[in-house]
Amino acid sequence: MTATLATSSRTCSDAEWQARVDLAALFRIVAHYGMSDLANGAICARVPDQPDHYLVHPYGMFWEEARASDMVKINADGQPVDPDAPWLNDGVQNLCQWILGSRNDANFFVHGHEEEVMAVGSIEDGILPLNQPAVYLGNITGYIEYEFEEDDAFGDHFVGQFSNNQILISRNHGYYALGETAAAAFFRAYFLRQTCSTQIKTLSMGRELHLIDPQKVARYQDQMAASEHYNYNGKTEWPGLIRMLDKRDADYAT
Repeated sequence: MTATLATSSRTCSDAEWQARVDLAALFRIVAHYGMSDLANGAICARVPDQPDHYLVHPYGMFWEEARASDMVKINADGQPVDPDAPWLNDGVQNLCQWILGSRNDANFFVHGHEEEVMAVGSIEDGILPLNQPAVYLGNITGYIEYEFEEDDAFGDHFVGQFSNNQILISRNHGYYALGETAAAAFFRAYFLRQTCSTQIKTLSMGRELHLIDPQKVARYQDQMAASEHYNYNGKTEWPGLIRMLDKRDADYAT
C-alpha cells in the first residue's frame, strides 16, 4: 500500500478524528458492496472544525484498505497541509474545491464509476421512472457532459450544473453523490446503482415499459420527504453497516 503520514486521535481534534473514522468506514462500505474501481474514484470529507479543509485518500490506496490515519488533509486550495504528504490525485483535489468548497450542506461525497451508472448515463433518457429508487432520486439528480480536461472554466460549469442537486451524473463517465453525513452520501450512491441496475434489467427484457405516472412521481416524492419512516439519508442503515465493519474490518478506525 502507498506510504502515508501517521495521523492519530492524539494528533488531531476529536471532530477531525471522527470525520476520519467516518470517511474510512465509507471507503470500506463502498468496497464491501462492490462499488469501488481499483484505486480510482474518490470519497472525501470536510473537516468539521476546519470547514475549509478536507480529507482525501493517498493515490494508490484501495478502498478496502482505508484507515482513519491514512487520510490526508488539504486546504481550500486543494494543497496538502503537510508538505511531506503522499501523492494525491489532482482530480480529487479539484473535486473537493468544487463540491465541498461551494456546497455548505455537503460534508461528504462519493465519486464512483459503477458500470450500471455509466451505462444509464450513456443513454439520452438517463434515469427513467421505473422503480422506487428512481422516484426518490429523480428530483435530486442532475446531469453533466463528461470532460477530461478539468480547467477553471469546467470547474465553474461543474458547480453550476450541480446547483442544488444531491447527485450529479457525468454522462459516459460516472457520478457524484453528496451527503451531510457519510451515511447520506452512501445511501444515495447505493440506490443510484440499484435504480440503474434495475433499469438495465428492465430494458433488457425488450417488453413495453410501464413507467410510473409523472403526477404520481411528484406526489410520492413529497410523501417520501415528509415521512418519518422514509428517512432517505441512511441514518437507519448506518449503525448496522458500522456493526458489520466492527466485526469484519475493525482496523478502519485506526
